[in-house]
Amino acid sequence: MKRKIAAILAADVAGYSRLVSEDEEDTLARLADAREVFDAFVARSHGRIFNTAGDAVMCEFESAVEAVRCAIDIQESLRTRNLPHPPNKRLLFRIGITIGDVVERGTDLLGDGVNIAARLESLAEPGGICISRSVHEAVSNKISVPFRDIGEKAVKNIPHPVHAFVVDWARGGLSETPVTVEPRVDAQPPRPSVPSPQRRIPVLLVVSAAAALLVAAILGWVLVKPGADRPAMPAETGLPADAAEAFAQLSRQGGVVNNPRAPAEFYHNARTLEARGDQAGARKAYEGFAALGTEHLDPHLRYSALLRVQEGRAGAREAYGRLVEAKPTRVGALVQALQFEGADRRARVEAFTNQHPEFGPAYFLLAEEYSEDRLGTQTLTDRRLEFDALDRFLEAEAEGRLARHFLDQSVLAAWLDRARKRKDQIEAFFRHSATRPTATFTRSNSGWTAALALPEPATAISYRVGEQGAFRNTGSASAIDQRTGRPAPMTTFELPPDQGRATIYVAYDDAAGRSAGPFPIVFDPQTALVSAQKDVLTRFPNAWLAFREDMAGLLYFTHLVSNRCAIASVEIGFNGEAPARPLELPACDPKNPYAIPAETRPYLQIRPDIREVSAQITFADGTVSEVQTFRR
Repeated sequence: MKRKIAAILAADVAGYSRLVSEDEEDTLARLADAREVFDAFVARSHGRIFNTAGDAVMCEFESAVEAVRCAIDIQESLRTRNLPHPPNKRLLFRIGITIGDVVERGTDLLGDGVNIAARLESLAEPGGICISRSVHEAVSNKISVPFRDIGEKAVKNIPHPVHAFVVDWARGGLSETPVTVEPRVDAQPPRPSVPSPQRRIPVLLVVSAAAALLVAAILGWVLVKPGADRPAMPAETGLPADAAEAFAQLSRQGGVVNNPRAPAEFYHNARTLEARGDQAGARKAYEGFAALGTEHLDPHLRYSALLRVQEGRAGAREAYGRLVEAKPTRVGALVQALQFEGADRRARVEAFTNQHPEFGPAYFLLAEEYSEDRLGTQTLTDRRLEFDALDRFLEAEAEGRLARHFLDQSVLAAWLDRARKRKDQIEAFFRHSATRPTATFTRSNSGWTAALALPEPATAISYRVGEQGAFRNTGSASAIDQRTGRPAPMTTFELPPDQGRATIYVAYDDAAGRSAGPFPIVFDPQTALVSAQKDVLTRFPNAWLAFREDMAGLLYFTHLVSNRCAIASVEIGFNGEAPARPLELPACDPKNPYAIPAETRPYLQIRPDIREVSAQITFADGTVSEVQTFRR
């Protein structure tokens, strides 16, 4: 076995097991795709993959400087690739680097150097880099990266403390004047160069394979050419004529674009600067892109987000106001509308879609304005408006009107995925949820009471009987509805006892103050009476018949008489007999339905030996009840 000194880099994905458990198929697929990209970056840094174990990859490099630069590129790539994903879905990994003694065993490397690098990795924050003092001394004057001394740390299975430093991303990540390299026009990694005669230290890189997913990110540096105001032609840049393809190629090949002129070059460089923490440089690159006046939306969304970080929302509005005035575009006007807040922003995005109905991407942004994520509490009207906007957005995709507005096609893919999922969710909601008001009508001797059930919280309710006339407000209760923060509206109203068949229209104001309806509800007094009395009989079957202890020879059926308008017939049976004997009830009186006629005797005389009575009702609507048994 041969010994040598090597710089070792170890990396591991934070929360990788959780990501796999939450979505194993997606995580593993992304991992497989990333491994190919990771191999290219290692080769570009003159490294060698010599071992893999689980989700870890081990690589050897020719210098500590190359190892640290590779680590920085990986972390910057991670930030860029993670931007489309929510925080809990991002693949963030920790990196540790040291220089130490290793032993070659075949193509593998073992030794303290490997172990210490792994322990340094555990000291790094997710998305961070931790290096030993020996590495810091080797690279501190060669790489423009700020480091922070975290002192000596005791680590597992290492007998002595390790003096460690971390890359201080909070201080800007990289310096504002990094070294640039010429861009490549192919997507292949360069061949390793022949080592110079000077001594170079072999470097070992151990990187989690899950991290490889994100190394496909864009590398490079922006040098904005003052006055650049037109896209470069393919013959000038060597890039594909299609801007999205050009951006994808730059993302694959990495490198830095000197004197950018094409939209893809400006955006590629802006993304790289932003990932490296150079907000000033990123802003210059975005300004160069915006000056071209193209209709690509995704760069403007990132540019406006950067402006909000630097100058606040008001500053972003002012900046986009100047931009739209100097270079009027639909994209500029739309993104300017997005810099407002709340209902004002929503109204401006609505106005934009009304003015530019052919601009498909705007409908996704409009749908977001009505989404539950944006509003917190979503009304039914919000859901309908979100659904309509998503439908228009997907229609634009089917007609081929979206792709040309995105340089980074992965952004569009994420939008389409969310749009389809959200539309399916809304459709399912409306299939299985109550979305319209309903009413039950109860008849008393003095008239009808309508009780409304609304599908969502309301701040006001009104109704109208028939096709003519004004709507009447039901009024408000004294109690505050905690869902809306306003007095709860009354959900009942009265109708006269002689009210005939009519259509009642119900409208309400939802929690957002928007009017919903009017919704028609058919009122049929005969049907309503039957329904109300049947409901009483169904809910209280134990009251149909009653034995009187003080009158042993009598069986009372007062409850049946009082609700007789819902009954077509009643059969009873004695002492275990099936119900077959008809029980006579007086006719229904719709004008006084609950009254017991004076000539009616609501009881039967029964023999002393009858200890049990069974009963079954055939209701006026044709349904039949279960058999109920009553014992003395």
